[in-house]
Amino acid sequence: MMQDYQQELLAIKDLLKKNLNGMSVTDISKALNKNKNTVGRYLDVLLISGQVAMRTYGMAKVYTLSQRVPLSAMLSYSKELIMVLDNESRIIDINDNFLKLLHLPREDTLGKNISFLKSAEVDVRELLDTITTDSGDHETTITFPIKDKEERIFHQKCVPTVFDDGRKGITLILEDVTEHILAEREIRESEERFRMMADNIQDGLFIMENGKTIYANNRITEISGYSHEEMGAMNPLAIVAPESYESAAQQILDFQAHPEKPGDLQMWIIRKDGERRFVYVRISSVQHLNTFYNFIIYTDITNLKNQEARIIESEQRFRMMADNIQDGLIILENDKIVFSNRRIKEITGYSAEEMAEMGLHGTLLTDDLQVLSDSGLFPGTDKSRIEEIFKNVQPDSATPGEFKIWVKRKDGNHRYLHAKITAAKHGDMTSFYVTLSDITDFAEREKEMRQRINALQDLLH
Repeated sequence: MMQDYQQELLAIKDLLKKNLNGMSVTDISKALNKNKNTVGRYLDVLLISGQVAMRTYGMAKVYTLSQRVPLSAMLSYSKELIMVLDNESRIIDINDNFLKLLHLPREDTLGKNISFLKSAEVDVRELLDTITTDSGDHETTITFPIKDKEERIFHQKCVPTVFDDGRKGITLILEDVTEHILAEREIRESEERFRMMADNIQDGLFIMENGKTIYANNRITEISGYSHEEMGAMNPLAIVAPESYESAAQQILDFQAHPEKPGDLQMWIIRKDGERRFVYVRISSVQHLNTFYNFIIYTDITNLKNQEARIIESEQRFRMMADNIQDGLIILENDKIVFSNRRIKEITGYSAEEMAEMGLHGTLLTDDLQVLSDSGLFPGTDKSRIEEIFKNVQPDSATPGEFKIWVKRKDGNHRYLHAKITAAKHGDMTSFYVTLSDITDFAEREKEMRQRINALQDLLH
């Protein structure tokens, strides 16, 4: 009976082979002299098993012989891993690529239920968990841990299959996607590392692609007070303070004209809550194929700006105080005059610039000190002694070094000065502070008084 059944199917296939344009049920029943219902049942079997194809033209159904590749050829030449199972999950066929992965001979697989498939080299548990013979097409990704080697990852397709005898099964097709998956995984990990780094740096970061913001880190919202969405929708100049707007706009135009050159600018911005912040912005760009990227980094330097302002204010207060005291003041660092106040100019006749250029030896420690001392006026300390006093002054000591000195003014006149030296150390730098009091008038009065006393003593003798 089964033989007759197979012969009838073979007869229909031979008939369709001779009629390549196809035949209807009526045409086939007439050609074989068979009942239409019987022929229809045979065609259903051939259709289900994939041996014939059917096309519909209006109400008519036309059958043609399927152009099928033999399963054995598909198994032999396919680079994928292929395994064919029947409806009881027995392995009907398996290709060499699959056997090579499993490290198994063919005779240890064919005819066995796949649930009993064992491999000493490969863990196949994930494969077994995904197989079902009673469902339609489905796809998934599975991993094979391999002994002493890296894992292999496959894209798995389970395709329902009907055999020539009408029995059903499934065909497993595994495509090796290890390199693709690992590359994607590496890209994701790289992106995660970048995002983690970008979200934890102290600078705000914008990335723009062809003029559109595609990334902004968390720090940019902290600096500006605006959300990512708000920043993405705003004109970048919208947060710039009025006093910085013109300069910032011009610098951005310059950068846009020459995008290949990195640009930077400093400006005041106004946060969403109205607070003012001072930021340092760096802009760079790179072109990849047809995509143009801008990288914009914001550094909040408000504290440094405020500190700088405090330092400038402190320096201004110091200068105001130093310029209004009655004594001259000179500050020396590395044997150079770095500051001299207004009183020093009055005493010496030299400007601050001239004092800085000539130095201490060119102004105070002149070569005619001994001449002045020998002239009968009050003696001054010689240069070697003054240098020794400087060496003996200890930083932050409460006891200053002292000396008296004759100086020659720019106009040629001489003045007699009382000097005090103190020192302070800042890191590796020692600064000397020299205060100078003009005691010339006092010395002249004292000299006159001493001369009168001497004259009286001469009369008494």
